[in-house]
Amino acid sequence: MDDESVLCVFASEPLDYHYRDVATQKRLVAKAFAGMGWETSRFLAGLDDARDFYFDSIGMVQVDGYAKGRVALVGDAGYGATMGGLGAGMSLVASYVLTGELAVHGDHVRAFAAYEQVIRPYAKACQRLAGNAGSFFAPRTARGIRLRNGAHRILTSRLFARYLDKLTTKAANSITLKDYPLA
Repeated sequence: MDDESVLCVFASEPLDYHYRDVATQKRLVAKAFAGMGWETSRFLAGLDDARDFYFDSIGMVQVDGYAKGRVALVGDAGYGATMGGLGAGMSLVASYVLTGELAVHGDHVRAFAAYEQVIRPYAKACQRLAGNAGSFFAPRTARGIRLRNGAHRILTSRLFARYLDKLTTKAANSITLKDYPLA
């Protein structure tokens, strides 16, 4: 499979592996997709030689607070929502707000409290957009896969593309950024 990219998503119970143990991760993927048919055998044959391999779970970070002591969480570390949670943009917005609040308040305790007050509603709006992406992308039954594939065809049609764009734009614009003073 020279120069081809493959995205594989599968449902499972929690897996026990070390995040740096790529060989075990590849075995988990091979086990999950063994005997699936179609192009799967071709993809699995190239799995051991894959130069770029990324393995992770679909998840959403939910914490009680975004700051403790002198540490504040920004973006995926504090409120990430993979597969549709606007991660990169959310991180940039949050960094801007955190920096601005630090400039305004001068001390981290008040700045962190203000940062959380501004960012939490925005982060929640972005997380709502991501919703249950894991169960949608990785259904556990053949019927679920058929429903997902049909929904995907409909949602990516020209008719629904505008609707999806409106949803993401609404979440991305669910914050009004202040003009912070230059420090």
